[in-house]
Amino acid sequence: MKNVLLVFVSVLTLAIHAQDRPQRGPYNTLPGGVVDGVAIQEEVPVRAKVEYEYVRASDVAWQKRVFSRIDARETMNHDIFFPYDWFDYSELEGSVYKPKSAAEIDDQSWLKDDKRWSLWTIIQRHIILGDLTVYRVNSPFYTSGDEDGYSLKYPINRQGQNDYFDSKSYKEEVNSVITCQGNGEMVSITRQFSEDKWLVEKTNQTLDEFLDSLDAKNPNSDYEELGRYPYEELKRLWDQTKVGGFVRADRITMFLNSSNIVAYHVKEDWYFDKERSVLDKRIIAIAPVAKYAEAQAPASGELSSRGSLLFYNEKGFPLVMGDGGFKEYEGRVEELEMFWLYFDELRNVIVNYYVYNDQNDAQWMSFDDLFWKRKFSSTIYRVSDKFDREIEDYKFGVDALYEAEKVKESIRDWEHNLWHF
Repeated sequence: MKNVLLVFVSVLTLAIHAQDRPQRGPYNTLPGGVVDGVAIQEEVPVRAKVEYEYVRASDVAWQKRVFSRIDARETMNHDIFFPYDWFDYSELEGSVYKPKSAAEIDDQSWLKDDKRWSLWTIIQRHIILGDLTVYRVNSPFYTSGDEDGYSLKYPINRQGQNDYFDSKSYKEEVNSVITCQGNGEMVSITRQFSEDKWLVEKTNQTLDEFLDSLDAKNPNSDYEELGRYPYEELKRLWDQTKVGGFVRADRITMFLNSSNIVAYHVKEDWYFDKERSVLDKRIIAIAPVAKYAEAQAPASGELSSRGSLLFYNEKGFPLVMGDGGFKEYEGRVEELEMFWLYFDELRNVIVNYYVYNDQNDAQWMSFDDLFWKRKFSSTIYRVSDKFDREIEDYKFGVDALYEAEKVKESIRDWEHNLWHF
């Protein structure tokens, strides 16, 4: 009887929790019973990915690791990058979009199409919802040199689906990768503070006593916030404050519009399965590519090898974080990977979202179908070789494109020779 009761309580808890989770996919059902269309899209949230064909290691007669670029400028790829979404940043003094729970994920300040979304809109939404694991492009402890995050060895680990809303440290880590942001300014105060700032009560403690009193293991404590500031700066503010304590304005966080994504990099394996007698391709990981400010020569003691992520507003002007907020950037621009995602995990998400069909509005294929059927155009920029290098490291301009086509042709020749000799 106790076991039955325990199962019932568990199921009830999951059901209540599921009600707080937003539905997957854009719907044509609006508040007030309004149906924008002929039929209600009811089957979307129950779809799951179709598993890949099982392949034994002994059946892989030939294999090549290939990295390709899906460019937003190519017409065939527009289904992946459109329609654009927008965040209502009427003023660049701070964040407008600040979801505090999964129920607020589709806040009206995030302007999206009501029928279909771009791949970036889907990815960003489900990272926040905790359905996707984000993998950094390089180690958080040493960020200079080559970026080998495509190997998926630098994950931002999470404990549960709601970590973005429940864990301050996890939210900071994720936002540092997916958003354009800067530190809030820390200042001493002797006046009333607004609701978007937090206050540390000074009382009669010394700064060391106060820091020792914080719970370092609690991700929601002020320990995580204060730990990002030099001790000397905290000491100066603490000593000069006569009443109350000091505050830190909320970190400025700008979520990227989908128009900021210029390409996707795809890591895949091309292999020959002798059990099925087919030359097949399987995507392993995918990375959105955005524009960054040109990296500056690191000063002594600095490790970063890439510039700041740029935020392009609706007018197409690049903005970068500067002193006191965002300012227009006028320097050179680099296109870099933001982070990597494990594609098989992403498939469980994108199978519930659809791309546009020019011929029939009632028969849209899912994003998972699009990648499975390879209805996109891509250019090879790297293949596995003894030097572990990209094509542009030894070929330039048009020659790099010819080299990419040469790689494809060599693979076709291998398959052709397999059946003719």
